[in-house]
Amino acid sequence: MLQCFRERKKTIAQTEESFYLENGGLMLEQLITSFDGKYNSFRTFSKQELEKATNDYHVDGILYKSFHYIVYRGTHDGREISVKKFMSSSFQTYKTWCINEVAVVSQMNNHNNVVKFFGCCLETEIPTLVYEFAENRNLSDHIFDDHRLLSWESRLRIVTEVAHAVAYVHMGRPKTIVHRDIESRNIFLDHNYVAKISEFGFSLPIPLDKKYVDAEVVGAVGFISPESHYTGRYTEKSDVYSFGAVLFEVLTGKRAWNILHNEFEVPEENCRGESSIVGVQSCSWDEIESNIKSYFKANLLDGGNRKQQIECAELAQRCLKMNSDERPTMKEVTQSLREIKRLLSH
Repeated sequence: MLQCFRERKKTIAQTEESFYLENGGLMLEQLITSFDGKYNSFRTFSKQELEKATNDYHVDGILYKSFHYIVYRGTHDGREISVKKFMSSSFQTYKTWCINEVAVVSQMNNHNNVVKFFGCCLETEIPTLVYEFAENRNLSDHIFDDHRLLSWESRLRIVTEVAHAVAYVHMGRPKTIVHRDIESRNIFLDHNYVAKISEFGFSLPIPLDKKYVDAEVVGAVGFISPESHYTGRYTEKSDVYSFGAVLFEVLTGKRAWNILHNEFEVPEENCRGESSIVGVQSCSWDEIESNIKSYFKANLLDGGNRKQQIECAELAQRCLKMNSDERPTMKEVTQSLREIKRLLSH
């Protein structure tokens, strides 16, 4: 009996070591290939460290659960952390997402409005990722559970911080990176309600000799730009559209897919899927943009500086232009939001 236990323990140790070697090699290769050998260092956690930090991944510590992973609250070295543990049901797909997330987010750790990446555990089948703990959950919770918890001033500051972070993603590295998954659920708020963008698993660099990257269509309904949905082509302006959808939610307290269902009469079941502007082909682009404008006018939240809200609504409409060339850049969006913020002092 004891001999069997020793053999099993030895087998487990060998398996974890093989995961470590394989995951570590893949990650390093990805980092070097994608970012020309330039990346920020991060620490590796042992499997035992994270099991202890999360009380063996106890159900009471679950912060968020998706189809792909579970995020647990934990404590390590006296500091609260978030531990992102992927499912193993789609091994290779999740491993690719995970490696891509490490490759991208490790470049962004110096920005105050990006969720800090502490490191990962390579001893699991799919690497387990460790981040800073965002005490005040995600922006979506505040928008739809009780928007009154956030004053208008806080909402305006948060979207400005998000815009600044996305602009940094686009411009902060030699290669432009497209996030591809900007939505309110992926924006977290720390203990001071400072905005932190996350979820870089779908992010991709645009090749230096191109202005776009072709990829599988991913993301949440209502946040995917029309051109990306129909062609699989992503540019910086794809993220601008997604940001416009976030701004739409912040200003109206309505979910982005509501405008599809209510204004374009898209069946609600289609609006909840992992797709985008399904069914809007029956509307012309001019009609769509007119409907967006009308929707803003009728659904702006009460409270706060009305002039600022109207200016933000006009900015959101520009971000949600069907023609990507007519959208502003994220740098221009950030500048506009800062100017709108100054309206309060005048």
